[in-house]
Amino acid sequence: MSLTAPPASCSRSWLRWIVPAIPVVAAFLLALTRMEDPDAFTHLALGRDLVEHRGFPAHEPFSFASPDRPYYNAEWLFDIALYLGWLAGGIAGVIALKAAIVALAVWILWLDSRTWPDAAADTPAGLLIRAAVLTIVVVMMRHRFVERPDIALMVFLAFTIYALNAYLAAGRWWIFALPLVELVWANTHPSIVVGLMPFAAVLGGGVGLRVGLRLVARWWRPAGVVAPTGRQLATIAAVLVGVVLVSIVNPHRWDPLTLPFTLADQPWFRQEILELQPPRPWTWPGPYVLTALLLLSFLGTAARLPLIPGLVALPFVRLGLSAVRFIFLLELVAAPILARNLVVLAGRARSALERRLVLGVASAATALALASVVLTLSGIGPLADTRKVVGVGVDERWVPEGALRYLDGRGVEGKLFNAFHFGGYVEWRDFPRRVPIVDGRGHVTPSLLEEIHFARAYPRHLERLRARYGIDAALVDYPTYAGDPVDDVLGPDADAALTSPGWALVYWDDVALVYLRRGGPHAAVIARDEYRWVKPANGEAGIARLLTDPARAEAARAELARNVRETGSSLGLLLLGHATPDLEQALATFARVRDPARRFGAYQAAALACWQRKDLARATAFYERALALEAAPPVLYNAGLVRAEAGDDRGAVGYLARAQRLDPSLPQVYPALFAAYHRLGDEGAARELGPAFLTAATRTRVAQQVGEARRLLADGRTADADARLTEALRLDPKSGAALATLGYVRMAERRLDEAAQVEHAALAADPREARAHWALAQLARAQGDEPAARRHLQAFARLAPRSYDAWRVREELAGRTIE
Repeated sequence: MSLTAPPASCSRSWLRWIVPAIPVVAAFLLALTRMEDPDAFTHLALGRDLVEHRGFPAHEPFSFASPDRPYYNAEWLFDIALYLGWLAGGIAGVIALKAAIVALAVWILWLDSRTWPDAAADTPAGLLIRAAVLTIVVVMMRHRFVERPDIALMVFLAFTIYALNAYLAAGRWWIFALPLVELVWANTHPSIVVGLMPFAAVLGGGVGLRVGLRLVARWWRPAGVVAPTGRQLATIAAVLVGVVLVSIVNPHRWDPLTLPFTLADQPWFRQEILELQPPRPWTWPGPYVLTALLLLSFLGTAARLPLIPGLVALPFVRLGLSAVRFIFLLELVAAPILARNLVVLAGRARSALERRLVLGVASAATALALASVVLTLSGIGPLADTRKVVGVGVDERWVPEGALRYLDGRGVEGKLFNAFHFGGYVEWRDFPRRVPIVDGRGHVTPSLLEEIHFARAYPRHLERLRARYGIDAALVDYPTYAGDPVDDVLGPDADAALTSPGWALVYWDDVALVYLRRGGPHAAVIARDEYRWVKPANGEAGIARLLTDPARAEAARAELARNVRETGSSLGLLLLGHATPDLEQALATFARVRDPARRFGAYQAAALACWQRKDLARATAFYERALALEAAPPVLYNAGLVRAEAGDDRGAVGYLARAQRLDPSLPQVYPALFAAYHRLGDEGAARELGPAFLTAATRTRVAQQVGEARRLLADGRTADADARLTEALRLDPKSGAALATLGYVRMAERRLDEAAQVEHAALAADPREARAHWALAQLARAQGDEPAARRHLQAFARLAPRSYDAWRVREELAGRTIE
């Protein structure tokens, strides 16, 4: 008996109902989490505005920086649905709606995971294989189970692919519902272009199969491979035309087709939306593992010529590996394809022993998938997500609720300068009492978006915004802005969260910081609440600088103690622990840190405090706790030094070798590892480290010399800078950074021809060296070659898009000036 002929036991209804319920119920439960995505509140606020006004406003209703911009909301239908969920059940209703939509998407994936037309997918092994694959992928997708239109996209895309597959394989007529689905899609999420990809794959793959099978028919007739008929392809093409036509039935016409490309081309979105960065394999291994498994399954089923599913998957593999934002699309599309391929491979089992083995493996995989769901819901293990908390309500760890309550208590209202992702929560909670300058949509001019971004680091831009819009309060997050380091802008004592000295810090917690303008209407609040010494965004380094002055140290401790009393912030506890001289008191303070994002630092700080007082056993224990959260190479290095100091060279080697494997460019690990190997008498292992040590040490030394040369050049000491760069190039003659900096030295010396030669050499050594393009642009401009200058400026902005100078370049190239 083969898997293609299901046994009678499979007809039992409980099996056919229970097994499909596994991934669907898992998805529903995994989506029952507190609201933590700030953009969800933007959608709620927009939905409320639409329902209350019973139509579209003429102009942007929320941001005071763009009151004259036409109203734009390509997701209006989702916003209304989300707000209706809130009307039905408050925040719990919104979360339940999210969970139901996610479960619906997974149910469609289940339907699409069956193998048409054979019954292998409905055997016990087939059912379990499908359940295991989908459930594990559901766990992987959980990070995207948020109250945003992305969950509707999951339903639309899954149904589109399912309808196409069901029509090709079984003649099901769901395909004719696609124009209606796409009509709803075009008014729910501006991603309908994603839904056109499966059509292109089916049509292209179908034509390819028909032509290819005819060409090889004389020599080879692959068994079980049926190409789509001409009538089927014509029908799909006709439906595609209908889909494209109905997709423009929306308030913004063609925008749902083009908006993703427009947004992707805006530097602000690339620099502020960190999830648009590519996923790193060590942080996001899931999509890479899934892609590898999918490729192997295609190789295993190559005899079936899986051209169409391969073409369906291909663009989503590209998308998923290009940006964290799109990982869920790869997982959504790949899951049913992988499940079908595995069912086909399992169906090759012929003997009773092989079938029992397949059933056993499928059962074990399903049990593992269920265990992963339980562990994930419990917040345990590698799949746990600290952002996700099971339950209903708002997770205040990710929204500025504490800061807004502070503003309530102090009577501060009106216009806010704010971090963009706080804007939606302000709109939902406080509009019109408080109005943000921007929200997660970024619905202001591109130039203004970038000025808002850089205003936190460059005070003159913040002052321009204040003067233009009359802003007296700022609500910001802990910074990850792009541009030059704060130390290079205002010096080491500048406040990294808001560098302008014209603003006073009056409140901070683990989520947000509040600043009020000096000389404005809130002088009494500043006099009462200002933090004059502590700058929490500067972290432990800032506190360490304060502690060098006894008078400032005592004032800083008092401010930190006040913050802990008023907010209970984990960051306050962490910094207070650093400022506490007594070991036991410091450890007790670190132990009170509860925020997972801060606990990693608290364990390291506790370890360092114990190490400094020669309590090496406790130092090791705290480093182990930190490493349980993240195996960071610097932590491994410090743990190795502690064990070496304790006389445990084998333990030291264990930590140090791991650090070296994870980060071979970490230069300080090599001398410690050399010494430990020598003490253990392992000279061979020490010798093997030599080449890696030389490479790491050279790279570090070159970087140090280049950095020092740049500082000397800024001080006008060109001869000293030249000497540093000569040493750097002696170590690495092909260092693009050293060559580019040497070009700047030659420019300062007015040796322009030599400068150009050196900069071209820098680009030959490293074509990604943006500073060389900047220098060549200035040199070309000095020679009156404006076209060449523009080319180099464009290259500079492309290579360093997140820098302040790149913004200035973009403004210049667009014909705008920055004061």
